[in-house]
Parts: sequence; C-alpha cells; structure tokens
Amino acid sequence: MNMLRQLSSSIDTKARLMIVEDEKIIALDLQRRLEKYGYEVTGLSNDGSEAVTMAEKDQPDLILMDIMLNGETDGVQAATRIFHDYQIPIIFLTAYADQRTLERAKEAQPFGYVLKPFKERELYSTIDIALYKSGVDKALKKHDRWLSAVLHNIGDGIIATRSDGSVEYMNPTAERMTGWQFNENAKSTVRLTDILPLHDSQTHLNVPIPEPDSIPVDSPVFFENLLLINKAGAHIHIEGSFAGIYDESKVCEGLVVAFQDVTTIKTMSDTIMYQASHDSLTGLINRDEFFAQLKRTISEHNGNTPDHLLYLDIDQFKVVNDLCGHLAGDELLRRISKDIRAHLPPGSAFARLGGDEFGILVQNLPNDELSGFCEQMLSLVQRNFTWKHNVISISVSIGVVTLDQATLDPYAVLAAADDATYLAKESGGNTYRFYRTADFSFLKRRGEMQWVARLTKSLENDRFVLFEQPIVHLSDSSIAKREILLRLRDDEDELISPQVFIPAAERYNLMPAIDRWVIRNTFRFIAESESTIKYSINLSGASIADENLSGYVTAQLEEHAINPEQICFEITETTAIENLSRAIDFITRMRDLGATFALDDFGSGFSSFTYLRNLPVQYLKLDGSYVKDILSDKVSMQMVDSINDIGHVLGMQTIAEYVRSAELMRALREMGVDMGQGYEIQKPAPLADSIAIDRR
Repeated sequence: MNMLRQLSSSIDTKARLMIVEDEKIIALDLQRRLEKYGYEVTGLSNDGSEAVTMAEKDQPDLILMDIMLNGETDGVQAATRIFHDYQIPIIFLTAYADQRTLERAKEAQPFGYVLKPFKERELYSTIDIALYKSGVDKALKKHDRWLSAVLHNIGDGIIATRSDGSVEYMNPTAERMTGWQFNENAKSTVRLTDILPLHDSQTHLNVPIPEPDSIPVDSPVFFENLLLINKAGAHIHIEGSFAGIYDESKVCEGLVVAFQDVTTIKTMSDTIMYQASHDSLTGLINRDEFFAQLKRTISEHNGNTPDHLLYLDIDQFKVVNDLCGHLAGDELLRRISKDIRAHLPPGSAFARLGGDEFGILVQNLPNDELSGFCEQMLSLVQRNFTWKHNVISISVSIGVVTLDQATLDPYAVLAAADDATYLAKESGGNTYRFYRTADFSFLKRRGEMQWVARLTKSLENDRFVLFEQPIVHLSDSSIAKREILLRLRDDEDELISPQVFIPAAERYNLMPAIDRWVIRNTFRFIAESESTIKYSINLSGASIADENLSGYVTAQLEEHAINPEQICFEITETTAIENLSRAIDFITRMRDLGATFALDDFGSGFSSFTYLRNLPVQYLKLDGSYVKDILSDKVSMQMVDSINDIGHVLGMQTIAEYVRSAELMRALREMGVDMGQGYEIQKPAPLADSIAIDRR
C-alpha cells in the first residue's frame, strides 16, 4: 500500500501526453488545451505506424488515440501494439461508438473511451483517472514481479490451492521437492493430496491435509516431524504450515502450504541424539541412557518380574593397555561387546558404563536361570587376547543385583552392583558375586564408601590438619627438612590417622583433591609464617597420573610467592613405576623450577635398580620395614646397606625411616646413611608448633 501511495502521489507532477489524431486542426487545438492545464505534449501524429514509432521513442505517460487514422494501421491496432510492447496507457478519443468498434477497442485494454465531441471537464477527468489507474497498475505489476521473484527463489516450497483442493500455484522449490512439474494448463485437474502425500516420520502412517475452511482466519496450522514421499519415491522430512486464503468477507478461497526440507537437520539431530546416548567405540548405549532405562524398569517393577542387573569389569584390561597400547584395549572392548550383544535375551539393555565396565539389564529372566546366564557371560569374555607378539589371558568380574522391593532406588542398585563386582574382583576375578545386604564383605565395602561423603565434606569444610615430622642429618642431628603429614579432625575434634581414611580415598579417587588441599595449605603456611625450612610433601599415584598437577603446583607457587627450592615431593617406589612416564615428566618439570624429589619406601615394592637409575630423584628413602630390624636381622642389615650404597653410587642422598632408638640411629650413621626420621628424633606434631620450635 505504501508503494501505491507513492506512485499515485507522483501523478500530481507534470504528465507527458502524446496525441494521435487524423485531423491536424483538432490535434493542435487539443495540444493547446492540454498544455494550458499543465500537461506536456510530447508529440502529434496522424498515422498509426508513426504513432507506434513515436511511442517507443518518447515513452509518454499517456496517449490520446483516435481510432480512424491515416495509413494502413488504425488506432485500435496501433494502441494494441503500444500497450502490449511498451505498457503505455491509452485513452481512445473518437467519434465511433458502434458495438463492433467498441469490441475491437477492448483488445487494446484502454484506460478510457471518450466520444467526440467531448467536454473539457470530461476529458480532463478521464485523463486524471487514467494516469492514476496507470500508476496503480504499474505498482501492482511491480509488486507482482517482486512477489514472483521471492516465491521462485525462496528456499521453502509454496503450494496454493483453490477451495476444492485443486492446485493453483507451485513454486520451483515445491516442484523440486515433490517431483511434480506444475502445468498451468492442467492445474484444475491436479489436487494437493496427489502432490503432497504426508506421513508421520515415526510410524509412517498417512497424515491428512486439513480442509481449507477448517483453518481459522489469520491462524496458520504449523506441522513438524512429517515425511513427504515424493513422486520419485524419495523420503523427505519436512516442516511448515497450512494457512487459509480468505476474501474480504472471510469466505475461504483456498489453501497455501509453506514447507521446508529438514532432512539434513533431522539427520544431524538424530546423529547428535544417538551420540548423546551411545558409546562411540562399541556402539552400545552409554551410562546415561542405561541409567534412564534402569530407572524406567524400576519404576515399572511390580515385585513379580524377575529382573536383574549385571555389572561387568574386565580383569586384565589395564595390562592390555599398558603392554599393548590403547588401540589394543579399544579392539578388545569392541570384540567383547560384540560377543556379549549377540547372546543377550531379547529386550535386554547392554551398555558401556565407562572404561572397561559394562552393564546388562536383563528382564524376565527366572531366578533359577540367573547363575547359568552369569556363567555364559564369563565364558563369552574369557579368552586369550593376541596382539602382535603378546598373548594376554582375559576374564571378567561380574556383580549381580536382583531387582526387588528393597532395590527401587536406581542409584542404590548401581552402587550395590559395583560393590558386588569389586568383591568378585577381590576374589581373583573370572567369577560373579550376588549382592547380599547382610554379607559382611558388603557391609565393610559400604563402610568404605561412606567415607566418600565424609571426606568430601571434610575437604569443603577444611577439617584436615597438617602435621610435620623432621628429617635430620645423622652426622650432626641438624634439621634437613620437615615432612608434611595429614590428619583428619572428626566432629568430636578427635584426630583420625590417615591409615583409616586413605584406603577409601584412594579407592574412590579422592586422593588428587586431598593432595591439592595439602599443597595449597602447606604453601599458604610457608608464606604466612615466612618459614625458610624445606618441606616434603607426599603425592599419591592418582595425583602423579594427573597431567594437570604440574600446572596446579606452578600456579600455587606463584600465588604464594614460594621459593620452589623449599619444596621436596615424595612419591613411593610403586607409584613411580606404575606411572613411570608421567612421573618422569612431572619430576622433570618441577626440578626445572628448583624443587627436589624423594623416592619413598624404596625396597617395599619392585626394588628395581633399573627403574631407580631412570628416575631423576635426589633422595632415596629406605623402607622402614627393613630399617627397624637391622640390629636383629642380618638380611635387613644387608638390604639397607646395599640400597644405601646403590643410592650413593647414583648420586642420591639416603634417608632412613622408622628411627626409633639411639642404637639404631648410631648404626645407620656408621653405615653411612645420610639422614634419619623417626620417633627417636621427634614424633609428628602440628605444623604450627614446628615454627615455634625453630624460632626458639
């Protein structure tokens, strides 16, 4: 409408008219009159062919055309050609009013027909109306061109119908998607239901197209998740809308359908949903999806259905990864999952829960068949896995929980299955264990699991306490450094030894958080007390395996402005060897900053001097289980003496643990051990007290 207003208002400007009249005197008189009223006359002609040529050249806004002209081309013929070729509006100005002439004149689609003689007011009114109608007509044609261009180039398919469902219009996108080539001449015979057969994308059932008059005015009906099976048989996922076409009286004249191809989006969405619920390595459902199915099964459980959860853990998986590499581990998981999946009862849910752990939810399996099923699973997994030149015997540990009225919490069910699996593995693997609430083994493990919440809460509330024990030079009893030790303060303010809670922390992967707490608070203590003493901090195997640990330590050193030379990290022999590459990397990074390292409890684990030579540590701590018996046991004496000598050959200083008597301390000094630590020197004490002792 804005376009129409703009074009119609432009008519007020000076219009350019052309006069085609066979009587020259009449033409000149008409020119004078028109110019008097402000019109511009572009030219005069009395010949039809000449008039066509002049119209092409001058492009006037309007032509006043007489019907009887000189030459072979009369006014009707000339007007028809001009309007068809140049869209210039025509007003016939003639003395002929017979029916035959009027019928011929209609072919030129004139904008007016004025009979001679005419009154000026009549002529000027006809001219003004013709110019206005011409402007409106041009605006509408321009609007139609724009609309046609939009409909032909839009990415959505557009189909319009009459009220009876016959197709009136299809744009090229709709033709391409439906496979139909729309024929204007046959549009009355083609129906929308033929062109657009719709089906539910899930069930593939037919979906009816709404009747045009069933759609409310100005309220389109939107649809999605529909499948268009086109003329070529292709399946296209579409979404879009149906809208009614109504006249000014709200009478429905037809239907317009706008739809778009969402097949690619649907495929991507399905892929994303699949990836979100499935394990990419094995193709099994993942932990989240398995938990959802377990939850659904439990909610539908009526107490009579024999449903069971099996939790599987591959026994030698870490050996495969360490010895053969992760590609071999991945291949083993794929083979095992394929073999198990092929032998599961219909309706079973089988998932990879993470790492080398799997879950099986078996429904409607009688209790008397459960043991046989577990034996079958053991047999399916048990194999000699060959990778290159390595052959590894593979088995599985299985924990079994039968769903009953007492196991209606999915979290509790998974926890119970995990308990049973752990105990099966503790029994040597390649076996299965049923969960029994009254079994002491389960009660003990449940007690360990309760430490998880307790330790997590203690971390959040800073319930840990730092202790220390000095390490002295045996030559003069001067303090070399102090080892940081950890205690836990319970709700009654009683101190709990680490031997009580560390096993649970290690089993449930809480040691990295505890180690970071110790590092952070030790560094804070050093900074606040301005201590210059060197401190030893113990690190667990889980922390050494954490590739982000070095970054964390570096950040804490910078935050508290600690000299790295004041820090010595202690790692056990077993921890170092089990995480050899990661341990070497961490030690190297920290040594570059100035920190030192001690290998703790050497002699209690692998006792491999080959490993020792490859570990860049400065201190070697002799295992206390040997140190404490050197006065009474020649083997222990020889062991300590040998390790001490090897340590010195490798350029390390040695530290003896468990120094509990003056005689023992003297023997170690005579043996050449560099440093000692134990009750004879000082019992562990709160860290804050050590500063007071040092300052005295």
